[in-house]
Amino acid sequence: MPRRPRLPTLLAYLLLITLALLLYVSAKGPQQQEGEVRAQEQEGEVLEGGWGAGMEGQGQRKKRRGRSKDLPPNPHNYHVMISCPNICTGDDPVWMVVMVSSAPGNFHRRRAIRDTWGGATPLAASHAKLIFLLANPHDSHLQTQVVEESRAHGDILQEDFEDSYLNLTLKTVMGLKWGSQHCPKANYFMKTDDDMFLNLPAIMTYLTEAKRERWITGCIKQRKAFRPVNVAPGMPMPPAHPPFVAGAGYVISGDLVRELYQASINTRIIPVEDVYVTAHLARKVGAHPPIHDNRFSCGEMVNDDCDLVQVFTGHRITPERMYHIWDKLNPNGITSSCFDF
Repeated sequence: MPRRPRLPTLLAYLLLITLALLLYVSAKGPQQQEGEVRAQEQEGEVLEGGWGAGMEGQGQRKKRRGRSKDLPPNPHNYHVMISCPNICTGDDPVWMVVMVSSAPGNFHRRRAIRDTWGGATPLAASHAKLIFLLANPHDSHLQTQVVEESRAHGDILQEDFEDSYLNLTLKTVMGLKWGSQHCPKANYFMKTDDDMFLNLPAIMTYLTEAKRERWITGCIKQRKAFRPVNVAPGMPMPPAHPPFVAGAGYVISGDLVRELYQASINTRIIPVEDVYVTAHLARKVGAHPPIHDNRFSCGEMVNDDCDLVQVFTGHRITPERMYHIWDKLNPNGITSSCFDF
């Protein structure tokens, strides 16, 4: 009669089987989890940063889950912090909208512009409107001051991406988006910076005489110097760009604004604003090359205040000098050396 296995022997067999299963699971588990992580990244997890859609973080890489592969390179869906939707409302036609790129803390520069060439009277004489393009300073005290300034003047447009040198392109795209929505009937849009002096009467005469459609005009950088005005020092540049005009001041005909904005949605952002808008986007909408005029600044210094009588834009003008130039060009009955020909 065969002997029955003893209970301790059965328990030993069960223990060995259990240990073997545990060893198998522990060895396979990390590999399976790693595979699942890779699959999740392939299906929807996006790394943002660098010069593309994540420029607003100045190169800090962030992970965002659940983003579809079908989204365009630059959806520009930032939250609007401050808007000015009523700039172009009213019965009077708007001939030109001047979009001034400005840093949140540059209160003195914006004040100087409002007190001189961008004031209510000179703007009305040219049938022009003025807005300042700002981004998020990530400083609550500074932001409170910007909100108060906006309430006083109603000319600030601000979105929730980081206000930085590398995000100047995003500011202009923000202006194009706003312009296509709120000022679709404006004849022209001019992009400039808050250290620029604009000779609005001369610019308006030039545009009126040109009578052109679907065009961009300014100072073509390749005619004077290759390096873009607003490229960060030390940033490596591609060997060549299509002809582009300096971001210090250029004009876009109103019939291109919506097309340029729509083209930007499917065009990866680069941190060189003038190249991006007036070369790459312009080519996509069939408005390239831009038209060159020496009276627009390519970034050179203004040596004599009276030079602004003959040119369209003056670059690197401090607030104090802006007042001096304005007084010389608008003497109010007082003899000015600028008109002593």
